Amino acid sequence: MTSGSSSEIKPLKHAPDLDLVDRAIAGEPAAVREFQDTYRPMLERVLISRGVDRVQAEDLVADIIGESFGAGKNGTTRPLLEKFEGRSSLSTWMIRTTWNRWLDLKRRDKFRGELSSFPDEDDRSGDPFDRLAGADPVENLLDSDLSELMGRAIREAFDSLGPEVLLMLKLSYLHGISQVAIARMWQCDQTRVSRTLTAARQQVATETMRRIREADDRLQLEWEDFQKLCAAGLDL
Repeated sequence: MTSGSSSEIKPLKHAPDLDLVDRAIAGEPAAVREFQDTYRPMLERVLISRGVDRVQAEDLVADIIGESFGAGKNGTTRPLLEKFEGRSSLSTWMIRTTWNRWLDLKRRDKFRGELSSFPDEDDRSGDPFDRLAGADPVENLLDSDLSELMGRAIREAFDSLGPEVLLMLKLSYLHGISQVAIARMWQCDQTRVSRTLTAARQQVATETMRRIREADDRLQLEWEDFQKLCAAGLDL
């Protein structure tokens, strides 16, 4: 006798990203083009927004894109995209991978010539940089100054909303209350609630980016980049 209950197979949250990666690795032209057109400019903007020189940003991103399909500097390697497992969005994973690569390159430049020497140096295997004390890989994508700036900007953007609008947002997005139920609370049409929530989201995005640019006009962030950086590690 079989059990009356069966486990429900839930769809993967980032299944579309995994599908794109699989098709791109397989060499499907449309998938390769979509990947390159989406992530090359986005990764360059993220690096430049953090003060990386444009030429250096373009060179690094070109390397990352090439490695994504197995084109390493020393010949063909395992495609970087094969390491993507769908535990986060592809955009978050690509940003984190690229930024950590940049940090790694800068650490190597900083400590070049300062590595400890060993009597049996010729017999030791591995990269001497990896033996440097305190040279563990940096996992945090965002440094504290950018985190503080972004967090302050979006908090001030929410503060710019009227109290009723802010309450609607909280009910809808924090507590999962339907727009129909919110409309009953306000004794209004659902269309009004929908328009209010849409306008509020747009205002938050506009005000957040305005405050960031006022604080640091060197940052070339777009709202989409802001969202991806938040997903990559900003604790609001």
